[in-house]
Amino acid sequence: ETVQIRTRELREALAEVQAARLKTHHAHMDTIHRLTLAGEYKDRDTADHVERIGRFSQVVARWMRLPEATVETIRHAAPMHDVGKLGIPDRILLKPGKLNEEEWAVMRSHTTFGAQILANSQSEVIQMGERIALCHHERWDGKGYPNGVAGQDIPLEARICTVVDVFDALTVDRPYRKAIPNGETIAMMAQDSGSHFDPDVFDVFVEAREEIEGVQA
Repeated sequence: ETVQIRTRELREALAEVQAARLKTHHAHMDTIHRLTLAGEYKDRDTADHVERIGRFSQVVARWMRLPEATVETIRHAAPMHDVGKLGIPDRILLKPGKLNEEEWAVMRSHTTFGAQILANSQSEVIQMGERIALCHHERWDGKGYPNGVAGQDIPLEARICTVVDVFDALTVDRPYRKAIPNGETIAMMAQDSGSHFDPDVFDVFVEAREEIEGVQA
């Protein structure tokens, strides 16, 4: 009887610990989600964009048959790719026309600023978010920014984000142009596969097109 009582108490204690951990995890993810949506207060399009990027990245990662834990992590990390834009002045971030050279230099700094915001975290999600924030404008051929990293030296999660980020940017309305249809966008991007984009990631993205468009809808 004593063993049964102790066993029941132990099970109850373990259940309480598990519930506390789950509650902490949900609070942690909620904090991350709110961080990624902070841009909503400056630009509504950015808020919608970051949500789509997370879901697009999740789809591509799953189609690449990455471990499910990695798929889940990138789902929550990818939306942090543009968090550094919080440090970009509104006169540049919200400018309706094209940016001049000086303004582009400021805009490009959102990569390093984002990485600084997310640096030194113990969270795996935020650590991945830091890598994505820093590297999502790097190019497969090494001609990107901020550090000119090339090929597989670019973290895979950032290579995935690069593809879906460009796709989303081209297929939504901008102040200076209308959205480009999906088919035309993919044809344009295909010309940059192997230069701008990791060709393997881009091929998987194309294979997953139907599911991507389901997220878009």
